This record gives sequence, C-alpha cells and structure tokens, in this order.
Amino acid sequence: QDHDRWYSNHMVWNTATLNAPDQLRQRVAWALSSIFVVSGNSISRTEQVESWATYYDIFVAHAFNDFKTILKSVAFNPLMAEMLTFKGSKSLAYQVERNGVLLYPDENFAREIMQLFSIGLFMLNEDGTKVVDESTGEHIPTYTNSDVVNFSRGWTNFVDRQDQRDNIEAEWDL
Repeated sequence: QDHDRWYSNHMVWNTATLNAPDQLRQRVAWALSSIFVVSGNSISRTEQVESWATYYDIFVAHAFNDFKTILKSVAFNPLMAEMLTFKGSKSLAYQVERNGVLLYPDENFAREIMQLFSIGLFMLNEDGTKVVDESTGEHIPTYTNSDVVNFSRGWTNFVDRQDQRDNIEAEWDL
C-alpha cells in the first residue's frame, strides 16, 4: 500500500520504540517529548521528517541526563526556535541602530521557558499548593514581566545555520 512519508515514519518509530531493548529510556523520551512539545501548526518545515526525528532524538539521547542539559538541547534546536518565534529575534540596540525603530526582542520563548518548561506561574509550597502573600492574600508569582524582558535579551540573533540537504526527502514526480 502507498503511504505518505509521515505514516511510514510513524511505522518505523513505533517498531523501533516498541522493540527497543531500552524500554525505560524510550518511555522517558516519550514523556519528555510530551512536555517539550513542538507543533507542525507553528513550523514551516513539516515535510522535513529528518528535523523532527532529530528533535525527538534529543530526548532519547538525554533521557537520563539532568534537566539543564535537556533544556539547553531543546532551546538550541531549530524547531523550537521557529515554533516559539525567537529565531531571527533581534536586540533592541540592533533594531534602533539598523532600522531606527524601538522594537524589543521577541519575548515568547523567554516567557514559555519559565512558565511551561521550568518554574511555572506561581511559587509553590512543598505540598504543591500555591504560596499566598499574607499581606495581600494573592498568589506569589515566580517571575515578573521585567524578568521576561531581561531573559529575552539572551535569545536574540539566533538563525538556522543548518544547510538544507537536497538529498533528503525529495518529492519525485516520475
């Protein structure tokens, strides 16, 4: 039967994952990929299966590593850079000097890395309940917008320098 390449790659992934001798590693990789999600809806390279396999390989390779190593590998991956829009983000100084406009760096990844991938929105007690400020009765946030702005400065000038390989997944009209 003729299948599209995604179906074929899912078949290969299922076979490799379900028959792998390192089942704990495979299950941890799957769990990590469910936390550090990239979506084809936000990425232009949906037809390039190799890019997606490389992204998933981060979790297989680092399944038992520390969180910092995993987060660094995810952060420097071109798929995450495109999905959370920090690819091509420029610093405020660059925008002013080159374009004469007051345009701040993209804050999307800086916010998501804190909100979704690490510390969350609110400080927590040891039992997982939210910490409440006794003077205001409000939940205490883990970061401010100023933190996001400062963090976003570090995620500027990233570009996808990986050359497209023209021998991968070519569409053939025979």
